[in-house]
Amino acid sequence: MAGVSIVIPVYNREQYLPTLFRSLSAVDYEELEVLLVDNGSTDDSLLLCRSFAEEAPMVVRVCAETRRGANCARNLGLMQCRTEWVYFFDSDDLLTPSFLKEIMPRVADCDMVAFPVMQQRGDDLIPRAFRPSASPASQILSLTLSTQSMLFRTDFLRRIGGWNERLQIWQDWELGIRVLLHRARILWLPDSAYHHIRIHPDSITGASFCQRRDVIRQTLEIVSHELHEPRDLRALYLRTCIVNGQLQRQGGHLLKESYRLGWFTRLLGTILRSYAYCGGRGAWRIALLVC
Repeated sequence: MAGVSIVIPVYNREQYLPTLFRSLSAVDYEELEVLLVDNGSTDDSLLLCRSFAEEAPMVVRVCAETRRGANCARNLGLMQCRTEWVYFFDSDDLLTPSFLKEIMPRVADCDMVAFPVMQQRGDDLIPRAFRPSASPASQILSLTLSTQSMLFRTDFLRRIGGWNERLQIWQDWELGIRVLLHRARILWLPDSAYHHIRIHPDSITGASFCQRRDVIRQTLEIVSHELHEPRDLRALYLRTCIVNGQLQRQGGHLLKESYRLGWFTRLLGTILRSYAYCGGRGAWRIALLVC
């Protein structure tokens, strides 16, 4: 079996760590190590991590990253990783015990394995939208590749630069785009959804678009400099229009839509912005029809 490291950034998550640790202890895989990277916690998170390392049924290493940001913590874990494969998880979510035992026998000669996850909102647990595609345009619009849906060959992730430490939001979205731009060999496993990814008020995912406007703008600008193909730039324009509709619905200021595109794409962007403003769901699915 190939060894796997699970890297988990931790910042002020003492209320969630006990349930995370129980799910980690239940993971059924022999060649496993866990790297818990504390990112400057001011509560008892670091103490809890060290206690878990002493009693865990697998190798657990506790690291400290003083530079703030989940991507800085993830990259420290990537640098310290000693295994062939690396997987990133969040400190407020729950792992499926069997996922590595089910996935690892199938990895063969790929750079990455991609699979769906389950999202939990309150008592509701539903599969997150998952659209297997090697097209960067599809990732731009659908965000199929998320943090917990990607298992990497360690050398590949290091080779493409790891996580972008300039980003404060949508880090997995950008990484998924970069993975596809580098033409990664991906094993797609769309039939089994794993884990409980919890959406709650303390998570970045749960914040409003208006609260995140500036960091969204920064992420869109960074991604725009990575793209060169017209199809990908068209997809990013339409994604921006959808975000603007959601911002407008919440009373926020709109982002700049500064792409040189044809009249049809601009018309579609206006329609999608209005659709999102009116509360329409799944605008990205409409955009995919022309990308």
